[in-house]
Amino acid sequence: MISIVIPVYNEEDNVLPLYHSISNTMSKRNHPYEIIFVDDGSLDKTLLNLKSILSNGYEKNNGTLRILELQRNYGQTPALLAGFAKVTGDIIVTLDGDLQNDPKDIPKLLDALTNEYDVICGWRKNRQDNSLKKIPSKFNNFLNRRFNNLSVHDSGCTLRSYRREAIDGLQLFAEGHRYIPAILSKKGYRIGEIETNHKPRTMGKTKYCFRRLFRGFNDLLTLRAMNKWGTKPGHLFNLWAVVFISLSFLSGIWALFEQVLFYRFWKYYLEPVTFLSNPLVTMGLILFLFGILLIFIGFLAELFYRKTTDTKNSFSIKKEWN
Repeated sequence: MISIVIPVYNEEDNVLPLYHSISNTMSKRNHPYEIIFVDDGSLDKTLLNLKSILSNGYEKNNGTLRILELQRNYGQTPALLAGFAKVTGDIIVTLDGDLQNDPKDIPKLLDALTNEYDVICGWRKNRQDNSLKKIPSKFNNFLNRRFNNLSVHDSGCTLRSYRREAIDGLQLFAEGHRYIPAILSKKGYRIGEIETNHKPRTMGKTKYCFRRLFRGFNDLLTLRAMNKWGTKPGHLFNLWAVVFISLSFLSGIWALFEQVLFYRFWKYYLEPVTFLSNPLVTMGLILFLFGILLIFIGFLAELFYRKTTDTKNSFSIKKEWN
């Protein structure tokens, strides 16, 4: 079984042609499949148009349609997680609902998912978007490759295929869907990539904005920190604790030198400065206490890590139609 997951938000003009394009493509493979549309709290006729497919009996041979209505608009990442939670196939394909990803590329993604790979990512090499989208995306992809030691060119392309075991139990936060390949690669799954078509948006409004760009960049930095320190947060805090405590001791030693030695030999120290009144002693004490505080915070972080948040709570399914 192949499960195709499409999160949609206010795509009333796109869902019907997208469904028919996917169905026509998949019906040629003579393999059972399901199409799961996740309506992420749309305010237009997206849900109504999807339900019309069921009521009009458009479903193709070997294929079934399932519609998940979320309680409200949660965002693309929770919408994908909701779809992942409901898939029944052993191979999962994801794509956007704006008709910019080409459903005709789905067979290529499936064929590329050989025994060598667990995930195949689409690469929009000839991306049909304006420069305001492409330039920040290229910069973000460059950082993603450097930070996560990943060879994927296009981390923002939703068009991907996965083995079921790769996405089972997947934890994603904020705009984390962009970095699924990096997360899975860190877990040891094998990531491949193929070039895919990309079409200009002709209907509906883009959901891209600078707020999403900032959130995506912030998630990249968070992922970098989580990959390095996520399973051992105490090490990060303890490292800086050692730095601050060491600085506190250096401050105390310097103050002691001033008290015992310097004022006796240098003309700039005509009168001795009492040890306790030296500002360096105060600074050293503050640094020492801050270092101890970091050790305590690191301990709390270790405890919190063992109580990790379940991302299943990041969405709520209001109703399912099939």
